[in-house]
Amino acid sequence: MKKIEQITCKKCETVNPLYTSICINCKSYLRERVVNIDLWKTIGQLIDDTQSAFKQILFSEHKNFIVFITFFLAIKNLILARFFSIPEIGQEGVKIQFALSYLIILFLTFVIFSLFTFVQNLFYKKLKIDIRFKDIYSLNIYCFIPVILSLVFIFPVELIVLGGDIFSNNPTPFQIKPTVAYLLTGFEVITFVWSIVLLTKSIIFVSGKYTLSILLANLFLISLLFLYIVSAKYIF
Repeated sequence: MKKIEQITCKKCETVNPLYTSICINCKSYLRERVVNIDLWKTIGQLIDDTQSAFKQILFSEHKNFIVFITFFLAIKNLILARFFSIPEIGQEGVKIQFALSYLIILFLTFVIFSLFTFVQNLFYKKLKIDIRFKDIYSLNIYCFIPVILSLVFIFPVELIVLGGDIFSNNPTPFQIKPTVAYLLTGFEVITFVWSIVLLTKSIIFVSGKYTLSILLANLFLISLLFLYIVSAKYIF
């Protein structure tokens, strides 16, 4: 995949940073102005044309929907953390209020994405890639749209089919309705892997470094697993 680090102004031939929409020298527009991110169009592009999706996210002046997506990611993380807690506490063992547990998970989700973005930025600076923190953060957040889709479309099916037994450990959902439970879990895994793949592609899009993308994607995956395990153990 071709690395896109800089944009050359066609009018004065000044080399501009990747995210710049107006030339730093002659103030001419370097490309068509992108004010806001079109959510539905971007979701479609993430499925069909990731390069175009990344460009829309990166070049947009207003990084709209990133707060919205972060809130929904926190809900998904809360559900996954609760699922990880099943072996220890089961269905009736939750002692902390939902609102408080959600706020904690929301804070941890924001912290993990922010720290990961900070680490990415350090690597990019070493590669002399001039890109803003909010651009990287937006790319990272949008890469997890598939996880949001699983929350919207798969989780309601799990609730309908499994009901309150979804978080039970005696018996587990895999014992109650094994075929359905494994099938739905498979869909969940696919959306999660899909998001990690998008994250890897976004890093390649910015840096052009395959090895770096795999390293950072694995680092983020470990961070998320740490979030689920620690939350399952200490929050619930």
